[in-house]
Amino acid sequence: MTSSDDIRVELDDNVLDRLAGIICGDDSSPQYRSGYQLVRFFEAAGWRRVGEVDGSRFRWVQDLLRARRKDPNALRAVLLRLADPREYLDDDETRVVVVQELNELLAIEGYQVVYTDGRPCLTTQSPTLKRPAMQAPVQLTANLTDIVSDNAFGRQLQARLNEAHVCWKSGACIAAIIMLGSVLEGVLYDVMLNRPLDGKKPTDHLQTLIELAGEHGWIAKDVTDYAHVLRDHRNLVHPKKQWTQGYSPEDDTVRIAWNVVVAALNDLAALKKTADPLPT
Repeated sequence: MTSSDDIRVELDDNVLDRLAGIICGDDSSPQYRSGYQLVRFFEAAGWRRVGEVDGSRFRWVQDLLRARRKDPNALRAVLLRLADPREYLDDDETRVVVVQELNELLAIEGYQVVYTDGRPCLTTQSPTLKRPAMQAPVQLTANLTDIVSDNAFGRQLQARLNEAHVCWKSGACIAAIIMLGSVLEGVLYDVMLNRPLDGKKPTDHLQTLIELAGEHGWIAKDVTDYAHVLRDHRNLVHPKKQWTQGYSPEDDTVRIAWNVVVAALNDLAALKKTADPLPT
């Protein structure tokens, strides 16, 4: 994945004005920043010598952003800080709403905020007027090496998850879905391998693994239901299946698949923390 530091951020003045509104917030916004909080926000983003708010909060932020419109590093830092979970301690619901609004705005310029290892990153995409179909992608709250029993296997699966994200952001939707399905299969296989159930032999059959995960409460029921949809889409690895179905997944489909897999991984990580071995 391209590093956020390698992405040159350039924003139209109208976009900067809308960004100023998101940063400030108002009485109807989930996040309202007072003058003092605005100064702290920009300082946390690495901006120095911003002074104090004088007069209108919005006008002050608007002038500040426009004064640095030619500084891509400063603009990138503001976007990332606006999506940083540390800005919304004990109020993650607000972060989700703010990032959704931010990504809707950035889509016009061809940027998007995503999360890697709990921190926001900036990626590029084709500029579009289309609003994102879902909220910001579900955030993975654990490393795969902490979920599976073997560190080498965990690193391998993490690499596949990263590769799936690269495929998604590059527009390779079928490849992304196939990779996501393989990650889910690998993690669930490790769960069954280390926690045999009723003398059953371990299997790498994804449908069976999803059914077992649902039966034994390893992952939530709604995640289990959508995982079966992902499994069916993963079978597009067979060209004949795609040809006979006449189906080609798009960005929204991959977004759903990503959320399903990451939600399953978060469930398994949480379950491992509460009990070892996992309950059967």
